[in-house]
Amino acid sequence: MTDTPKSWLAAFLREHPALLVSAFYVAASVIGMFYSWAYFRRFGINVFNYAQIGDFLLASLKEPFTWALVVLAVLLVLTDNASSRRVERKEVSKWLSWYGSPRYRFVNNFVAVLMVLSFIYIFADFRAANAEAGEGKHVDVEFGEGQVVESTILLGTTGQFVFLYDADAARVDIHPIEGIHSISFQAD
Repeated sequence: MTDTPKSWLAAFLREHPALLVSAFYVAASVIGMFYSWAYFRRFGINVFNYAQIGDFLLASLKEPFTWALVVLAVLLVLTDNASSRRVERKEVSKWLSWYGSPRYRFVNNFVAVLMVLSFIYIFADFRAANAEAGEGKHVDVEFGEGQVVESTILLGTTGQFVFLYDADAARVDIHPIEGIHSISFQAD
């Protein structure tokens, strides 16, 4: 009896459980990288010039909705693949036989990736549009002890930079964290 791909994969992961942690790290970094790119590109910021790989891991964790989108897409594809396997076991017309084929399920996995990327892109673009309209997180930034406090919208941060947006002037400011004395905001 030959092993199915699922049983082979499950056995392999039982033997090498640390790969799950590595896979999660890579997936979280890719999700954060894509979200950050989609969000900051709207402001003309190439986030790759200001971020390190760890920043992308944190970006995906700062936006838990991105993970909800990933889980939703994966559940939809798993449900569809299960339905496809049921159709494969039944005698169906030639018009439905394509749905029950292994090729359909293989292509469906790529559709899942495209769905996830599309959902994250739309979500990031929606968040960026809100920030452009002045609906982002309003903060007061003090750049040095006793200096003038600037009220602005906080677009985001990396390990080394803070991205600020002035909606009235449609102006983006990028400051190194070392140059900022404090950031304060009203609790919601």
